[in-house]
Amino acid sequence: MKVIIANYHYFVDGGPGRYLFNFMRAAQRRGIEVIPFSVQNPRNEKTEYEKYFAKPRADALMYSDTKPTFKNLCGMLRAVVWNFDAAKRLKKLIRDTQPDVVYILHEINHLSPSIIRAAKREGVRVVHRISDFFMFCARYDFLCGDRICEVCIGGRYGGALKRRCVKNSRFCTLLRVAAMKLYQWNHVFEEVDLFVVPSVFTGKKLVEGGIPREKILHLPTFTDMREVVPCYCHEKYFLFIGRMARQKGVIYAIEAMNRLKESGYVLKITGNLSGSDEDRELKSYIAEHHLEKYVLFIGFLEGKELTESISKAACVICPSLWYENMPNTVLEAYACGKPVVASRLGSLEEMVKDGCTGFLFSPRDSHALAGELEKFIEDEDLSGRLGRQARKRCEEKYGEDKHMERLIAALKG
Repeated sequence: MKVIIANYHYFVDGGPGRYLFNFMRAAQRRGIEVIPFSVQNPRNEKTEYEKYFAKPRADALMYSDTKPTFKNLCGMLRAVVWNFDAAKRLKKLIRDTQPDVVYILHEINHLSPSIIRAAKREGVRVVHRISDFFMFCARYDFLCGDRICEVCIGGRYGGALKRRCVKNSRFCTLLRVAAMKLYQWNHVFEEVDLFVVPSVFTGKKLVEGGIPREKILHLPTFTDMREVVPCYCHEKYFLFIGRMARQKGVIYAIEAMNRLKESGYVLKITGNLSGSDEDRELKSYIAEHHLEKYVLFIGFLEGKELTESISKAACVICPSLWYENMPNTVLEAYACGKPVVASRLGSLEEMVKDGCTGFLFSPRDSHALAGELEKFIEDEDLSGRLGRQARKRCEEKYGEDKHMERLIAALKG
């Protein structure tokens, strides 16, 4: 079997990228040939297929620094609305490699849904994994500020334009809405043979948005546990993993630590603070409440360093404000034998069994979060007891073999 896997990046910088490489390794162990298709970027992993990759949408990698030239404007329009270059290059790749299926992870705002039509015009099956809510939300995350907003489901985009939902910009929002209207008009998503959703919750949202149930396969994400030895003891810290974007809710974890300063525990956060408005708010809160000794930024971690940090934590905190779509953070914690304390929201309610593999709390409620964390402080064996159940759930529900068996059948059709 031969699979082209398409994603807007060919390096790890979030959930889709991590899943991409996990899938490629798992597929290759099963004798499946996997061919990447992506966008040109110096950060990409090396591959013989990079000559087929689509042009980037602008000269600069940091798009906030992109100069407003005519070339860059054309690149932005091409990538966000309809990427003819990506479609042309994917057709060339298909003709040269003769794949059985194109497996799309994330294409919006870079490759664009043009690649769906390109694959179908070449007579190739298309399976699309859904990693967020880009099909129905101009922002992708069903958020307005830090509150859930679903007014765009069903193609009602007036609210997005009114609120300037995309980057607080009228132009960016208009461009995104125009693209979504185009996809409605040309029915491009109807050409997808099968949508793969990691959570039941996401599947329900697709149905609400008009996708037929029979074209949706619920298939949870997997994590490779073969070399991960669970650890049921811990050092006295809680761990937040992920981007410090507003929708991840890290401020509520920091606020919770303000209530736990006398506990002897600290909060460790992967990554470093930047000069963004959101990060300045975090810095300001930490300085105002004298939390420098209790909130530690430990830099970007991956591989063994990340696994080691998870293994030594009392629990992993996932205080998201948006629905999430089965974050890898939870799976990685479970694999290491660590419980998760998460917002009672979206797919997180499916993943975290309250009182069994962790605890759930109301979104945006740092007082409630602090209360759940106090349970680990008061009972130091609690982390190990819940962690054993978390590891067991990971083995039973989120293992590689079960995922790949069902996915391969779906890819074959």
